[in-house]
Amino acid sequence: MKFNPIKLYSAIKSISPNLQYSCVGDCYEGLTWYNDEYKPTEEEIVIKIAELEYQEEVNEYQRQRAAEYPSYDTQFDKIFHEGVDAWKTDIQAIKDKYPKATMDATELQTRKDKAIFDLQTERYVAATKRLELDAVVASDDIPATVEVSTTNPETMEVTTETVANPVIVKDEQERASAQAVVDATPQPVIDSLG
Repeated sequence: MKFNPIKLYSAIKSISPNLQYSCVGDCYEGLTWYNDEYKPTEEEIVIKIAELEYQEEVNEYQRQRAAEYPSYDTQFDKIFHEGVDAWKTDIQAIKDKYPKATMDATELQTRKDKAIFDLQTERYVAATKRLELDAVVASDDIPATVEVSTTNPETMEVTTETVANPVIVKDEQERASAQAVVDATPQPVIDSLG
């Protein structure tokens, strides 16, 4: 899944504040971890991003209030000339215009569920595309095995062993991984694409 770098940073720091990492690109696979702090899964990150985005929406009332509150100088002047009650009335009108909002547990869970659903959908689509590619198999151009030679640095003795062709091995591993994703995908995700 592609991540906005700022949202990724916020999610990781919220889950594991002392984690040190770097990111190449914009996806989970591009993360490199540098210490032994808890490393969040991709699922945990997408859930946290959904939560943080919802919290940002809920906190909009704070930004709206702040934009309408008079400057401190004006507020102090109001208190000095007209009293605290007049000041409270002005401030209360703004608070009433933009009431305090809180996160709704049901809405939060809905957003988290959607984030996971979207991640599963993206993984499923990528896996099925990978499985649609022709398998790399042994042929006249691609041998089933290759010889690998190694030299003992002390004796300078060269040993040669026959191993499975790494190109074929890599393809088999990628296909097995893609098949595992397809097999683990919940049926509602698959049905949503049909």
